[in-house]
Amino acid sequence: MAKGAEASVISLCQVALKNRLTIDNIDVVKGQCIHILGPNGAGKSSLLLVMAGLLEPDSGQVSLYERPMSSWSLATLAGVRTMLGQHSLSSFQLTVGEYLSFYSQPVIVKGSSAPHLCAQPIPPLIEKALEVKSFLPKVLTHLSGGERQRVEICRTLLQIWPLLEKGEGLVLLDEPLQGLDIRHQYALANLVNVLCKKGNTVVMSSHDISLSANYGNALWLMHKGELVVQGLPEEVATQHYLESVFECHFAISKHDNFLEIQVCAPISLE
Repeated sequence: MAKGAEASVISLCQVALKNRLTIDNIDVVKGQCIHILGPNGAGKSSLLLVMAGLLEPDSGQVSLYERPMSSWSLATLAGVRTMLGQHSLSSFQLTVGEYLSFYSQPVIVKGSSAPHLCAQPIPPLIEKALEVKSFLPKVLTHLSGGERQRVEICRTLLQIWPLLEKGEGLVLLDEPLQGLDIRHQYALANLVNVLCKKGNTVVMSSHDISLSANYGNALWLMHKGELVVQGLPEEVATQHYLESVFECHFAISKHDNFLEIQVCAPISLE
């Protein structure tokens, strides 16, 4: 890598997955906060799975930290990147505390008895955004859908939290906003931005165009398995691109550096 060049985290070259994905070239650099937009079936989930090393493409090259993805074992991958899938909700009859303890880093607790290991408490940064401490004694299956989604996001971040603290983590999130109330959607978006400012890299899919346009520092717009356009939010979130992909009329304006994006009506099918 040339001196001063941005560090490559993930790169895809001529990647194809039959009937699901066709990607020419993608390069994700350290510290990016990328939001992937597109209608259902656009290929967002497939792309994230390929980037996570959980789905092997039919052709093309995928690299993670400039090493071929095929050279990484799943065990090693689990220590350097983390992913939230769309169907990650656990059905185990465990309390939230027990469940999260599997993903927390053990710490030594000293007291009157012999020192012993216990699960690391939820980091304050995660707790402030997701507010899961009150769920710890509850059984997973007794939570609402939105509460369980917050637990799963917490679990995802705890998996590589030591790396995230150092600004060296990679987080892939497939529709993390799904099921969250408005306050927690924006709290999560803010948390993601804070992590990226530390040097971490986050790629997430979303159906909330307005939120993504204001909280992502790059947008990828996908349609029918292809990457239509990528770039800065103001370059991608335009009437031309959004209307061609989503087949809806949009009204877009900017106030105090905030992009306001509203759906006016579906494009007539007649």
